[in-house]
Amino acid sequence: MNNVSCIKAAHYVGLVAVLGWVYSGSSDAAGIELFDGKVKSNLYLAQGFQHIQADDGAFINQNTQMESGFQRFRFNLDVAVKVNDIVSAYIDLGEEPNDFGSDDQFEISQDLAYIDIALDGFEQWHYDQTKLVVRAGNIVSTVFDFRGYSDGAAVQTNPLIGNSPIDFVTAESGAQVLWSHTPASTATATVYADAGITIPTFFEDYGPGRGYNYFGKVGVTGSEDGWGLSVAAFMSDQADQFNHREFDDIQTAGLIQGDGDNYNFAGSGSNARDTHAGLLPGLDARIYQLNAFYRPNQATLLRAWAGRASDEYRFADANNELTVASQARNFIRQDGSMQFYALEGSYYIVPSRFYLAARYSAADNTSSDAAGSDTLLSRSQVGLGWFITTGTLLKAEYVYQLEEVNSPGQIGADWQGVSVELSLKY
Repeated sequence: MNNVSCIKAAHYVGLVAVLGWVYSGSSDAAGIELFDGKVKSNLYLAQGFQHIQADDGAFINQNTQMESGFQRFRFNLDVAVKVNDIVSAYIDLGEEPNDFGSDDQFEISQDLAYIDIALDGFEQWHYDQTKLVVRAGNIVSTVFDFRGYSDGAAVQTNPLIGNSPIDFVTAESGAQVLWSHTPASTATATVYADAGITIPTFFEDYGPGRGYNYFGKVGVTGSEDGWGLSVAAFMSDQADQFNHREFDDIQTAGLIQGDGDNYNFAGSGSNARDTHAGLLPGLDARIYQLNAFYRPNQATLLRAWAGRASDEYRFADANNELTVASQARNFIRQDGSMQFYALEGSYYIVPSRFYLAARYSAADNTSSDAAGSDTLLSRSQVGLGWFITTGTLLKAEYVYQLEEVNSPGQIGADWQGVSVELSLKY
């Protein structure tokens, strides 16, 4: 057996050992608890099917003649550990071919992991109804809030199958401070804030000009999570790489290209971000976003978000003409901006069992060169979900994405189709 085979075998044996250890504890649909609740774990599984195709005129002709088919199977296994009242940790292991698996190999990767230090556990930092946590590791970098979002096989908080083309989120190495307070006078409202700093990669990079990403959020929720409102901001500082590195070696703010989505095109890798807005590279970027949700009753949930993103750099093709991320071969220094907004609603026809959902999201290229014409990227999604049993969800969705010629769209033409997804959370 060669070294590669040994490594693969070790991966399989390790996974079996972990699963055997995890499932030796008590379990239910909400997850698994071990050691008097100090260790909690969830297993997520998802299988998708799609029939999607782009209209004539797409950047890659192959995308206009696509077959239907099954997507690669996705799974995640997360473990949360409470060491004591001060220290806790979290790790998410998975195979997510729509995020970081661009080849055909079986590979388990760490998707998210961090250590939390609860400063409010120390007497000098303790205040009633207040939490103060320092987090370090591979953390979530984002400006969205209150969202249901599909990540790998963890898809059941998203009422639809795909995400939106304006979901600015990724995971990067860094640190974060999180604070929340529930005033005794209200008892039902909580105010919170966070601030974080990361390097612009999931991995490591100590090269010249790399820079940092900075992000933060302030918000409030009330009436037992019946409503919420927050404002978030993001800033990247990677422009100095432009003077030190070739195009392929430049690190950009990953969240501005979004995370892996659940639509795959023949002309793109399975982990490509080609269905996301791809106007701005994220070298010297700013994003400001407003988030809100409202739950008028147990059957109905409404979510909305809107904002503005800008960058002092743009993508360019081989001729140094402006383009989008999927067609880029270079960066040029030229201001770009876009405004974006979205509205989502879901309604349970049968409580906790069967629901309908819809989402409309859009991004408008407001850069000076766009001249205000044919600048809209929009995605319309309608779908339904059926919890066959607790923790087992079957979803179906129709999606239509409009990509005008000067829009942030990366496929190069309108596209549409249907998807079906079966998922399990255990």
